[in-house]
Amino acid sequence: MSDGAATPKPAKSGVYAKLGILLAVVAGGFIAFRFTPLSEYVEPTRMKAFFDSISGAWWAPLAYIAIYAGGTPLGLPGSVLTILGGLTFGTLKGSLYVLIGANIGANLAFGLARLLGRDFVARFVKGPIDLIDRQLRDQGFMRILQLRLVPVVPFNLLNFVSGLSGVRHIHYMLGTLLGMIPGIFVYVNSASALAQIYFSGAEGQDEASLAAARQTALFNFGIAIALLVAVSMIPYVYRKIAGKKA
Repeated sequence: MSDGAATPKPAKSGVYAKLGILLAVVAGGFIAFRFTPLSEYVEPTRMKAFFDSISGAWWAPLAYIAIYAGGTPLGLPGSVLTILGGLTFGTLKGSLYVLIGANIGANLAFGLARLLGRDFVARFVKGPIDLIDRQLRDQGFMRILQLRLVPVVPFNLLNFVSGLSGVRHIHYMLGTLLGMIPGIFVYVNSASALAQIYFSGAEGQDEASLAAARQTALFNFGIAIALLVAVSMIPYVYRKIAGKKA
């Protein structure tokens, strides 16, 4: 007789039912935004026109954040929404609204995957997979931070994979929040600068003014890229320092 009661495993039927719901949500969102009439409403030019039409309203930022947050778990392309944030609200406000919406959406997707899919994955976590799972659980903050700083894994995919893994939610949340700031600034700043160049030309400014606007935009873009590269080196430097102390 064992000293402690074993932790009961969820019934297989419940595990598979929850996994089915998760797959239905992800697949349903993907299909809806790409192969149904709804795809017309998330087409970039139409979304740009919509946000332009409400940009003067006090509730426009709330609508933008809600669309970003709600669309993320359903597979709405985050890159499109990020660029639209820069085009509509400018660099500073756009970056703030994107950061809020993207983080809420990322945590919703993480929570959905953790709630509905983690029990299924846990049944098959063995051998090398178990090692990776434990590393994510124990070193999750640095892993997530690195993947957000250098986004080799697509945004939505990382949201769901993290929820299925053993990474702690607090580590995922902080790594996502801090890791997305440089990339968001680059995308939003670039979109805002390009919009400024376009509208400056449309307003009939002389060539000298337009050239100055372009130089400013290129300078801002260069600063943003330099910041992204510098910050993306943080995990590498941290590992080097930690390795020397060990």
